Amino acid sequence: MIIKSFETNKIDLNKNRFILFYGRNEGLKNQIKLKLLKDKNITLNLDEQEIINNADNFIESLLTQSLFEREKIIFINRATDKILKIISEIIQKNIENIIIIINAGSLEKKSKLRSFFEKDKKCICIAFYPDNEQTLAGLANTFFKN
Repeated sequence: MIIKSFETNKIDLNKNRFILFYGRNEGLKNQIKLKLLKDKNITLNLDEQEIINNADNFIESLLTQSLFEREKIIFINRATDKILKIISEIIQKNIENIIIIINAGSLEKKSKLRSFFEKDKKCICIAFYPDNEQTLAGLANTFFKN
């Protein structure tokens, strides 16, 4: 499911537990991440390569429940199409109490990861494009109004 970066208030983390951020605007990505997870703490902050190297251990750690954590929030950095197989396996297992946010750089339209997140109803895909004059003027206008 595709959502615009200004529509993130529509995201319900109880229903949509898999989110893909892609694009070059890292500042806006961090801002949205903080807004989405304002009352929550990130359990794991990993790079894609760490997960690929230890895929079985990663999936097993998701399956185990902790007495101290109600939900696991995993933030995956520097993601590419290589992680798609692992993510689709996690989605198929229907693991409760996890939220996975994937941060990727620029992804082409042909990207398998991007098209998977755009088409799957359980997933959300958000594009973060670089700021232009129009978006910067809108941000400045909002700032001065407040």
